[in-house]
Amino acid sequence: MNRGAWLLTEEIIECYRDIDELLVIGGVIWGDDSDDDFFVQSRGVATPEAYWKVIIRNDRVIAWIVPNSSTATRKRLDAYLVSVNELERVTGEVIPVADYLKLDKPASSWLVPRGCNKG
Repeated sequence: MNRGAWLLTEEIIECYRDIDELLVIGGVIWGDDSDDDFFVQSRGVATPEAYWKVIIRNDRVIAWIVPNSSTATRKRLDAYLVSVNELERVTGEVIPVADYLKLDKPASSWLVPRGCNKG
């Protein structure tokens, strides 16, 4: 999972945490497709349908729901942007941001700043 679109969210966090304090919250969305549950028998773990992440930076917030699929490439990250309101509706979680921020959905993901050391 930690490649493609999800890896790009990690790189965004790596770079922005050097600029400002961040609160990062994330989790899984469990599906009901038992056809992809390859590790239930051996490890007792179902395969998540998607993963979600929220980054809060001062009065800015960005959120994604990224499918657990090889189609979730870096180039498609913006397709997975959601508002916090939408994320809360889908996941049942409550994200600790002001109500007016919950409706905001950026047009694109935050850019990785030029010169950022992602390591």
